Amino acid sequence: MNWKNFIKYTGILLLVCLSSAFIWISRQGTLMYGGLTERVNHEQFTPKKGSFAITDVSILSPDGGSMIYGKTVMIEEGLISSIDSALTIPSSTTIIDGTGKYLIPGLIDAHVHLFQSPNDLLLYLANGVTEIRELIGEKSHLQWKQQIENGRIGPKMFVASPRLGSFDNMTGWFMSWSQGYMNIKNPDEARSTAQSLYDQGYDGIKIYSQMNKESYLAITEKAKSLGMPVFGHIPWALELSDIYENGQSDIAHFEELMNALQREFDPQHGEKFGSYYGKEEAFLDFVIKRSKALADNLIKNDITVTSTLWLTESFVRQKFELEQILSEVELAYQNPGISEWVSYIPQGLGWLPEVNRYKMHDDLADVKLKSHKKYWDTYGKACQVLAHELGKRGVKIMAGTDANLPPAVPGFSLHDELGSLQRAGLSNAQVLQAATTTPAAWIKSNSGKIIPGYEANLVLLEKNPLEHISNTKTINTVIAKGQVFDRALLDQILSAVKQANDASRKINIEEFSRKET
Repeated sequence: MNWKNFIKYTGILLLVCLSSAFIWISRQGTLMYGGLTERVNHEQFTPKKGSFAITDVSILSPDGGSMIYGKTVMIEEGLISSIDSALTIPSSTTIIDGTGKYLIPGLIDAHVHLFQSPNDLLLYLANGVTEIRELIGEKSHLQWKQQIENGRIGPKMFVASPRLGSFDNMTGWFMSWSQGYMNIKNPDEARSTAQSLYDQGYDGIKIYSQMNKESYLAITEKAKSLGMPVFGHIPWALELSDIYENGQSDIAHFEELMNALQREFDPQHGEKFGSYYGKEEAFLDFVIKRSKALADNLIKNDITVTSTLWLTESFVRQKFELEQILSEVELAYQNPGISEWVSYIPQGLGWLPEVNRYKMHDDLADVKLKSHKKYWDTYGKACQVLAHELGKRGVKIMAGTDANLPPAVPGFSLHDELGSLQRAGLSNAQVLQAATTTPAAWIKSNSGKIIPGYEANLVLLEKNPLEHISNTKTINTVIAKGQVFDRALLDQILSAVKQANDASRKINIEEFSRKET
């Protein structure tokens, strides 16, 4: 036997096997993040362009607190040019009859995850969401943003950096390869990474839970010099005072504040399961008592909070009534690559029963199930308490959904989120502000209000959302950058996304067909 040839060809075979395995695993990753789902040709949709006059319409006041009746809104070159009760309309202007209808600013979802699912851009517009804030940015998202600025159909995009955390070398490599994290181990890496992200065109820096304190301080300092906002999670290594004092401008979930309060309530367990196990009432009382000082510090340091409240409320339902909640959301429009995931990688982003990341284990005894349910009910209630107390005290709240995490369907989920905020005690006016004026101001977007000079990102509704917040769903027309999408075109867009999903679907979802509740 020629051992040299044996070793040579064995090495070649091993290299081929490893390369094939790497390619297969990478393809599975693309599948699970929605990248292999059939893509809708967005160029087939032709919104109306030109100058428009929306006549005899009720418009939301700039403060979001009332409707102003009988106005004509002129739109020219993508901007709101004038608003009055009686305007001379040029013959070249297309008239949109607003009689009996209600005009609000285009909605903004301040916490989304596109992953590799560009069809979601169409879903946002079809649901009146004309701007989004992407919070796990990728280079492809920067490309989509540029394409939209150049005329592609889609919502205006704010693209945050990939998630930044601090890991050891091996864990950091794996988290980067598998989930796109950026591993920041020390202040020098933090500063150079902030500069690199700025140079690449990212709009802000997303902090994640694992970041160490030294890197966090360096990131916030460098980002401030670059004019980049820093936002996201509250790192486990930090106190709330560190967030207040170092320029973080937004906290990405009510849940993050609640987790920080869990660490205060029981430092031994932190936010791990068990921190208030058997002490649920005491923990809720603690959250209420801490909320005033929490609100005061958030207001003093001009820190907004993004909500994702509906998703948090869904945690307990996904653990105990998963099939029911899947039947209540618009599952047919969810990218099937993401919802189906794969069974051999459990609890990733999967939505369906076999792969759902939040579903409770079936083998728990009844006594434990009851205790777990009380624990997770309290988790949701604590976030509701924070929403109520912070809203009452005047903290700036931005509506966000964590779209594409189960079971938040892009576009549709923002309307669910608005309902959760209203049930938590915010007025309808406050809820609308959370999805319009507040995020627009944070993003520094020339939108979020219906006033001359602002971008014509608007939604024409059949019913008044100040009377019932669910009326944001009664969409007649969406206007994005002055381009008009009437109801017929919006329905065509939704149909095309559903057809693309159906063509890529591997698991039948008829058992979860939407049931009204």
